[in-house]
Amino acid sequence: LASFTSESQRAFAEVQMLYGVHVFARAKVIPDLALSRGAEAYERARAIGDRQLEFLAAGGTAMSNLELGDLDEATSWLDRAAAVVAESPTPARGRQQELWRGLADAARGDADGMRSHLERAVQMAADQGLPAARCEALATLALAAASLGKERDEQELLSLAEGSAVGAKELLPLLPGHAPWGARADAALAMVALSRGEPDRAVEAARSAVSALQEAQHEDLDLDILMPLAAAMTAAGTDEERTGTLSYLRLQAAVIANRIVDEEIRRRWFRGPAGSALAALALDPEAPIVRTAKDTTVEGVGSDDVDLLKLVVQGLSNEEIAERLDVPATEIARRLSSMYATIGASSRADATAFAFQSGIL
Repeated sequence: LASFTSESQRAFAEVQMLYGVHVFARAKVIPDLALSRGAEAYERARAIGDRQLEFLAAGGTAMSNLELGDLDEATSWLDRAAAVVAESPTPARGRQQELWRGLADAARGDADGMRSHLERAVQMAADQGLPAARCEALATLALAAASLGKERDEQELLSLAEGSAVGAKELLPLLPGHAPWGARADAALAMVALSRGEPDRAVEAARSAVSALQEAQHEDLDLDILMPLAAAMTAAGTDEERTGTLSYLRLQAAVIANRIVDEEIRRRWFRGPAGSALAALALDPEAPIVRTAKDTTVEGVGSDDVDLLKLVVQGLSNEEIAERLDVPATEIARRLSSMYATIGASSRADATAFAFQSGIL
């Protein structure tokens, strides 16, 4: 920064770094960092007139809020992105806006809105002659339609998901490198197969996705891809695949819990759509205990402590736990302190990590 000769150069570099941290935090699932740096990048970009970074930071922050289940705040940030498109339109921004709007409608449960926006993004990419963008839009449509179709047991949406996923995979030979859209399409096919009671097809699609991600050496934690794959593997995979999947889920849940510094954001994330889905898959009561915390064992943790730990993992505050159990908040604080000492945890994050990695729940 000191080497730049003008204030404008330094300001532009600072915005780039802020947005880079935001992108990294979204890829590695660090929601508190993604939110704070995304909002800061947006404000700085707006101040210096960088419309591209202003647009991208607003949309990325909107998606981070969607992962927390905060639809109102996500909509507010999407409106900020839409203002950039209105004032400084480009084909790429218009297409990206449709993708974001479609995902927001999917999170609301608005199937018609989701389909309208995402199909428009597919068409825009086709009109612009961009096979990579079209593949991305089709894979996104496939996964969103599969999720809503599974939730509602609606065959029309499942058929839309299947057709979109097949279309995305047909475009893969045209693309250079190792784009993740094929794995996303496979994740959608796995979800469709599970919804239709076809576990063998679901596992086949999941294995295809895992193979593609491994070949690409893909390191980002794409939970929208991971969750359907894990569901298929745990439902119909081999014992080795099931054990490996559960161990991986527990590890990632523990890592996420420890990465989030803001206690309130951690609570909201694990109660939101992404965190609650991860917890539901990771906390398998039939899976073996794979580690202990520090030098202690789980032998000192009784059933009451397990129930208490489950509420901590769900993101409830001491006051909410006290209300749920109908005991004073001071009693909850005492019990948590005692349990933390037993499992070797120093915070809610440590306790959450222990719960996922030990399999105690």
